[in-house]
Amino acid sequence: MQASTILPVRIDWEEHKFGAQVKAPGFLLTTQGETVPGVLENLRNLLADYLAHEGKSNPEWQNIKAEEIRFECEYDLAAFFEHFKELKISAIAARAGINPNLLQQYVSGNKRASESQAKKIQAAVHLLANELKQIALS
Repeated sequence: MQASTILPVRIDWEEHKFGAQVKAPGFLLTTQGETVPGVLENLRNLLADYLAHEGKSNPEWQNIKAEEIRFECEYDLAAFFEHFKELKISAIAARAGINPNLLQQYVSGNKRASESQAKKIQAAVHLLANELKQIALS
């Protein structure tokens, strides 16, 4: 593996805690914590332990340092809105063209968003992020 390795991390929200999972050749790491930065730090520590021990015998992981690996987070809807509490479900639903009550049901886990619904929500969030990047305050 190269020094610019990116590992996908799944972030979930269950029982009032964030959970994180990363799968890669040779291992599956999972952890829980109170915050997203906390679970990412836990994952980095678990990864460093793997690289220092079992990973030494795995050719794909030799000469890779934990601090050289980037995490790319994928959130479930509940974890996303829990982590980014500044965002209102109703406002994102309006931007996505989704009924706010339906989005609330997705977030609470009462219903599961289809892939197309999830893409609409993601597009609305990305559009908002792009708009925010263009703002200059005085």
